Amino acid sequence: MALVYPFRGFRYNKEVVGDLNNVVTQPYDMTPPAMQQEYGRRSPYNVVRITLNPEKLNNAETPYSDAGSAFRQWIDRKVLIQEGAPAFYAYYQDYAIQGEPRSQKGLVALLDLDDPDSGVLPHERTLEGPKQDRLHLIRSIEGNEDLIYMLYSDPRMAVDHLMDRSIAGRPPAIQVADDGGAIHRLWTITDPDTQKQIHKAMSPHDLFIADGHHRFETAVNYLNECRSQGWKPAALESFDKRMVTCFNIAGGLTILPTHRLIRGLKSFDPGSFLKACGRNFATETIRSAPELWDAMKEGSESHLFGFYPQKSRQFYLLRLKETALEEPVFQKHTEAYRELDVCILHSLLLEPCLGIDESTLAAQTHVDYARDREDCIRMVDEGRYQAAFFLNPTTAGQMHRVASFGERMPQKSTDFYPKLLTGLIFMKMRIHKK
Repeated sequence: MALVYPFRGFRYNKEVVGDLNNVVTQPYDMTPPAMQQEYGRRSPYNVVRITLNPEKLNNAETPYSDAGSAFRQWIDRKVLIQEGAPAFYAYYQDYAIQGEPRSQKGLVALLDLDDPDSGVLPHERTLEGPKQDRLHLIRSIEGNEDLIYMLYSDPRMAVDHLMDRSIAGRPPAIQVADDGGAIHRLWTITDPDTQKQIHKAMSPHDLFIADGHHRFETAVNYLNECRSQGWKPAALESFDKRMVTCFNIAGGLTILPTHRLIRGLKSFDPGSFLKACGRNFATETIRSAPELWDAMKEGSESHLFGFYPQKSRQFYLLRLKETALEEPVFQKHTEAYRELDVCILHSLLLEPCLGIDESTLAAQTHVDYARDREDCIRMVDEGRYQAAFFLNPTTAGQMHRVASFGERMPQKSTDFYPKLLTGLIFMKMRIHKK
């Protein structure tokens, strides 16, 4: 049951900040230090000064006091101005994948965190470090500066149709392009009748988290923290809600694979690894990267993986044997989990053949993640990594099945594209404190 509400969001005042392209960013966890500094150069009002305030560069454990001060000053000085009436927001993205034009439509709303019947299903494991970092930020700003990516399934496309009708013939309130060329447009939906219809159309559906697990769990932790102090919501916009964007799976989504890069393993030997994985995988030597990509196009149903070690700089195709899914380590999981390539990679390759288990992943000592295959090859060739593993993408349907069974996939199992931009809309909490 997804209880979502229109709200009085804050948006950048164009008369103060100028070009909105200079104030929005990729999500905080997609912003390395070099990009953080670049965003800061683009505008003194760039949202990175909230999400990853420069104090973060000097102190990894920062309580973000400067971020909270900046957020309040921007509101006081009309850098951010509040919507005149409660609104849902239609968030449309237009982009291309390998030259093919695509689009997707999301609904920005406040999600009720405090309803016992609220159905929000996670699909990925989380780490304590990022959650503590975001908890410091939410305590400081007492608001939401970014969007959590939620999915639901409605073949009738009810909310999409309502949004289309509401925005027809109107220019967007916000239109920006990200660094990858995707166009992001945002419209306000303030008509009370349309809002009631959207609320009703969303209420039967469970939501599951596509992107933003750490931020969602942080919002729940902050809710519990506020309640423990005896605080109470002083408006609809408060600590018992979280700003989210809801996308309908039936509308079509783009999920990219997240490849694995291996580093710091003592006595790592590609030959020994290939021998060890032979129990569950058939191995084929491939002459070049393009040939490997073509071979992997057979799809995730065949459970195909690419392997590229630094020592030999040779490409390998690893194909799962039919008998592998009978391994005892897999029998404790649901069939939906056992069918996911990313789970097969972790359970039947990384852990038994390289000793990289869940605790090692949580410690972030031996595995890094990357989207671009060619970048992975380059970094292995440069000696920065010992090997790369390449995967096919997980589908939204597979994610939904895993979440429905209450299972959690390994971290960085999916990469939704394009990302939701940070800085399009803000929520400021009103809290009655004792």
